[in-house]
Amino acid sequence: MDLKELKKETQKLDNIKEDIENFQENWVKVIKSNTNKKFPFLKNISADVKKEINTMISELQNNINQIKYDQAINEKLRQYSYYLIELKLTTLNGNKSKSQFITNQLINDDFFKLQNTINDIKLFEENVKKLSGQYDEINMLLQKELSLDEALYFMEHSHKIYLNNLIKTSQKQKNIVRHLGRHFISLAKETGLVHKQINSNK
Repeated sequence: MDLKELKKETQKLDNIKEDIENFQENWVKVIKSNTNKKFPFLKNISADVKKEINTMISELQNNINQIKYDQAINEKLRQYSYYLIELKLTTLNGNKSKSQFITNQLINDDFFKLQNTINDIKLFEENVKKLSGQYDEINMLLQKELSLDEALYFMEHSHKIYLNNLIKTSQKQKNIVRHLGRHFISLAKETGLVHKQINSNK
């Protein structure tokens, strides 16, 4: 992908915070007498399964909270696409000082350092995989307890759509950052600021 295409791809990324919040809103919550009003039949499942599900959901809370903050990754990817277009233009125009400033930002700045974002993307992927695994496990437990009509009603809600959005976003992030990294390495060499950290992102 060229830089213009990358910029478009970053702009098309789904909002992670909205997806995880919509997922929470439409999926099962800790099962109590005053929760899950969309799914009143959950109160009737066996005590042992209810306890197991509640434990699993509680353990997922930190994971879900982390995912909410990962919208910042999408914002950074958009910034990178902007910076790399700027870097290309300044390099072509011979503005070495600005080119070197942008390159330095992407290598050494604590917030914009490209390697840190690569690590964040890996962690987001791990968090989404964990959520997906627990989601499948909890749903299997529920389906053993629910009638066919209840199970169908539960699975027809949009929680699966929002989880799939998160999975797709994770895949897109990896693809985008790989292409951004390649463009950055190529452009950074032209600025004369080739650094070991750049080569580590290949």
